[in-house]
Amino acid sequence: MKKKLLILDDEQSILDSLSRALADLGHELILCTDPHKALEIIKVDVPQVVITDLKMPGMDGLEVLQRVKEYNPDIQVILITGHGSIDEAVMAMKKGAYDFIPKPFNKQEIASVVHRAFDKVSLLEENFILREKLKKAAPPFETGKNRAFRELLNRSAQAANSDATILILGESGTGKEVLANYIFQNSGRALKPFVTVNCAAIPENLIEAELFGYKKGAFTGAYQDKKGKFVEADGGTMFLDEIGEMPLAIQAKLLRVLQEGEITPVGGAAVKVDVRIIAATNKVLRKMVEENKFREDLFYRLNVIPLNVPPLRQRPEDLHALLLFFIAKYCKKNKRPNLSVSAEALRLMEHYSWPGNVRELENAIERAVILCLGHQITVEDLPPELSGAAGQEPDLHLNPGMTLAEIEMSIIRSTLERNHGDKAKTAEDLGISLRTIYRKLDALEEELKSA
Repeated sequence: MKKKLLILDDEQSILDSLSRALADLGHELILCTDPHKALEIIKVDVPQVVITDLKMPGMDGLEVLQRVKEYNPDIQVILITGHGSIDEAVMAMKKGAYDFIPKPFNKQEIASVVHRAFDKVSLLEENFILREKLKKAAPPFETGKNRAFRELLNRSAQAANSDATILILGESGTGKEVLANYIFQNSGRALKPFVTVNCAAIPENLIEAELFGYKKGAFTGAYQDKKGKFVEADGGTMFLDEIGEMPLAIQAKLLRVLQEGEITPVGGAAVKVDVRIIAATNKVLRKMVEENKFREDLFYRLNVIPLNVPPLRQRPEDLHALLLFFIAKYCKKNKRPNLSVSAEALRLMEHYSWPGNVRELENAIERAVILCLGHQITVEDLPPELSGAAGQEPDLHLNPGMTLAEIEMSIIRSTLERNHGDKAKTAEDLGISLRTIYRKLDALEEELKSA
């Protein structure tokens, strides 16, 4: 479909000249000598770009600009100005005009300005489409009925409109990363990068290079420059998950980012970055500060807007909406017609405490959708822990001749199974760091790949 360009001038000779100059651009040209008629045309044909003379009898170009912007602020208005009216043209720019072209003008000049104006229109359209996609991709947060959860949403929406640092607190599986996405998608940075970093999943000796990057030759193996996550996120938002696992030395560098807005790549010079920080943790950072495991100054920098995500057991009125959402999601993913839930299965889910929170619920529904043989999810399709079978401890398989590493991995696996995949709880039960859990599981995954 051709883009539309309306040209308004009270002199027919100017209209003819402009139409000849712009004919090669391939846009549909609408010519008009009457400002009032032009405004009527705009409401019917809706051109993307309008060129108007500044000085016209009956209504000048500034009023045309104002009327057009009131009707549709995305229409780009270009003013043609005569000699001695540059001040008015500058005023028009302040009121939203795309550009102004002084008389006399040449063909190349006006064609270039019009081309750029249509480029801006295309960008605005792409941004609108992307924003709509982001809204559709948003999690089912809006379905929450729990009062504490609704208050959380209201605070999150307010926080999204600022650039303030946000600290999301809550148990594992409550949806801290989903909330971070929700804030990002409703922020002024929604069209910019959103970069997620799991601070527990990156080995301590690599996290500095991963976050801040490095310069060629900074250390053995640094054969070329590497951009860090902060450079990737420049202009956008960075989500630092498991912030409580960040080493103290890196905490000091993160503090500098928050204070000065700059990073220092390994082996390089300081670089300015514009990044909004959203951090999350399931740990009690105040307690970590008291134990000298987390910097106090960094804690206060992060804790500008704290958001506490309630566990699923404290928001039972939201269970049904989440159930319907996940059933629809995994039925679509597995190309199945939408399933219902038996009364007994629903009763079990309503009375279960969901220690793994929303993540555990989602996993349970995905499993049920895959295993369900009929048109209704039954008790048999749900994980055994919901019907009481979970009271039995997972088997710990220890065989003669096993190495210490194999025994260790077996213990981690059985504890992880008992905790329904909750890595943070597993680390706590075993008295080891969450980083160690990630490292051991990553090593196992690499071993299985190479097997």
